[in-house]
Amino acid sequence: MGKLSSAFILASGGIGQRFENSRVPKQYFKVNKIPILMYSLSQVNKLNFIDQIIIIKNKNIEKKFLYDLLTKYKINKHTTIVDGGKSRFESVKNAINEINIKNNYIIIHDAVRPNFNFKNLKKMMKQIDAYDGIIPVEKIDSTIKNINNEKVVKTLSRENLYLSQTPQVFKTQSLLKGYNKVKKINKFTDESEMLERNGFRIKSFLNKGDNLKITTKDDLEIFKKLLK
Repeated sequence: MGKLSSAFILASGGIGQRFENSRVPKQYFKVNKIPILMYSLSQVNKLNFIDQIIIIKNKNIEKKFLYDLLTKYKINKHTTIVDGGKSRFESVKNAINEINIKNNYIIIHDAVRPNFNFKNLKKMMKQIDAYDGIIPVEKIDSTIKNINNEKVVKTLSRENLYLSQTPQVFKTQSLLKGYNKVKKINKFTDESEMLERNGFRIKSFLNKGDNLKITTKDDLEIFKKLLK
């Protein structure tokens, strides 16, 4: 394993279409007077193996607004802010192009997952070994049904089914090779899928702690309760 040096990309370019007609993107909603995205950034700011932070923003959000937040919450790591593209693929590629400190790893995290235990990052990085990346996963315990036009088609085996999460950690050279290998931009759900489909090896890390993704206002209420 190489030196634990990394760049941290925070995907924060969403507009929150499923957030019940809110005019404010969910990552900027305040919980206990703190914007949701700052929960992750405040934890990352404490990690000595992260050398640079790149924040992907929606083009309608002014950079000054974000830089003011960074100052207010004392984020003192080298931080770059970049506009997102038309897809997650393009947005992350824009962020990668802004990495100006040599790192062995690139970490990509969703701004609306504010309560991941970032102490697990070092464990994940140490477990990559011969793999190209590692992602946190959660075991699916519920029964899974395949449904077509409201009709239950069949019950799927849940034995090997897991939910994918972020932050996802990749060897820098592997991720760069993956982006260079992709000739046609597909709608990859995340970077691990992009690498999987192009012959790279991704390892799983069973995450046993809370890692809530805030998609709806109900999720927001759950996060508030978790903080208590």
